[in-house]
Amino acid sequence: MIKTIKIFATGLLALCTLTVTPITHADSDHEEILALYQGWIRAVQGSDIDGYVNGLHPDVSLRPPGVTGLDGRENYRVFLGPVFETARYEIKVDVPHSITMMGDAAVVEYDYTIKRIVDANAAAGLPEGALEGESTTSHYIDVVAKDDSGAWKIRLHSWSITL
Repeated sequence: MIKTIKIFATGLLALCTLTVTPITHADSDHEEILALYQGWIRAVQGSDIDGYVNGLHPDVSLRPPGVTGLDGRENYRVFLGPVFETARYEIKVDVPHSITMMGDAAVVEYDYTIKRIVDANAAAGLPEGALEGESTTSHYIDVVAKDDSGAWKIRLHSWSITL
């Protein structure tokens, strides 16, 4: 009887091992990075500069197509002022985020269509590199990295306009 129980317990343990997917560190990082982008989308659609900047690494680089871009979280904050003052934005995810892990960094690729709804009363001029069209479809390639606290943040934000 005891031998039968041991065989049954061993079989049950083997079955559990085969059917339960272990949670790994990489799975956790993947989920944290996806959550970072969901927060970023909410910030853009809510014109929330603080929420947007919170997702940026202190040494972030913005590299829009065709212009020099800028470096540093505070410079990015200044850039966003007229961007969010002049319009509100709606984001449609055309191709979901693909994440390639590389230790404490990752490359994230995705496609968005961003609709820009201009505030007719806004007089601020847009900074060089800001989206200006009514609707822009782009392929984004970002680098995310962990900051000093171990949180995933966007370190490099770049894109090419596809339509």
